Amino acid sequence: MKTLLLLFVLLLLSTGVQGEFTCLDGTSPACLDDGDTVCPATAKCVGDDAVCFDKSSCASDKGFVCGSQYDDFLDDYKKVVAQYNELTSENVDLREERLEQRNCVINAHSLKDAIRCVR
Repeated sequence: MKTLLLLFVLLLLSTGVQGEFTCLDGTSPACLDDGDTVCPATAKCVGDDAVCFDKSSCASDKGFVCGSQYDDFLDDYKKVVAQYNELTSENVDLREERLEQRNCVINAHSLKDAIRCVR
């Protein structure tokens, strides 16, 4: 009887350890180590220490954005704005210079005076 009980316990343990593993259609099985995470293809995986904003906090239908990514985008945006402001200032200066030259040529009394206006 003891032997039969021992065999029954061993049978239960061996089937419990092996278990059954199935995957959904179109998916693949994977073996994970401790601490590994699984991310679906339709999601973004981020670290445990990531600072994220809920998707409703931004006017984007693309989902959430993480703080570090947001900071990078903000830095890039500030650089682009600075470039734009610099180019706008240069454009204003060039327009003023062109207007001064134009007025000088219009008011010139001779060809020599007009040539001096644009040099």
